[in-house]
Amino acid sequence: MYHIRAVTFDAYGTLFNIEGLHAKATELILQANSFPADPVAFHQEWDKFADKLIMEGPFSKLWVVFDQALDMTFRQFGFRGRRVPNDLEIWLRMIENCQVYTAAPVVVEAVGRQFRTALISNTDNHELSIALMRHGLKFDAIVTSEDARAYKPSPVIFQQAAELLKCNPEEIIHVGDSFIADVVGARGFGATAVWLNRKRAKLQNQPVQPDYIVECLEEVLDIIGDLVN
Repeated sequence: MYHIRAVTFDAYGTLFNIEGLHAKATELILQANSFPADPVAFHQEWDKFADKLIMEGPFSKLWVVFDQALDMTFRQFGFRGRRVPNDLEIWLRMIENCQVYTAAPVVVEAVGRQFRTALISNTDNHELSIALMRHGLKFDAIVTSEDARAYKPSPVIFQQAAELLKCNPEEIIHVGDSFIADVVGARGFGATAVWLNRKRAKLQNQPVQPDYIVECLEEVLDIIGDLVN
């Protein structure tokens, strides 16, 4: 019998729709620097460098990571000039102005009527606070990688949220769209993991499995209802 006391959510990709934004930002940053690289390949390498910096540390704020990774990507593609000032602001402004998925406010509010809720996000505080204020999403606790000085899937960031919620890991359901950050992270911490798999990606020989898989946020309400009834 599950005794669920709290539900935690990932932010970007789960509640906030950032589909295609990083790719578009890459195109605009390349244009701003008058550098004719293939934007698709450049975007892929930028992501790889950012992931490497996050995983291998030491900890830096996310936008510092993105800036360092962008420098590394430009160098890899043979850019020898100086980047135009504040080119990363293009990506930053897109994140601050991203939209929520239509179901997000409804689901968060419905869950909040029954359980304590938290937002756990690999991001910096300033940008997330702007997005939350714009869309009116409210939680009992908010923990960012900047707060925890750790990124999902590290248990450190989940532990900080659990302490704020005054819950044990087994009393928490975590919902997120990233298999590594959210599913592996939540399961490693001891929470129930709900994978929001909008793109119906296939799992192949993964050592860690989600407890539940949903294709839309509304299905989270059904899972929670089944667990507590």
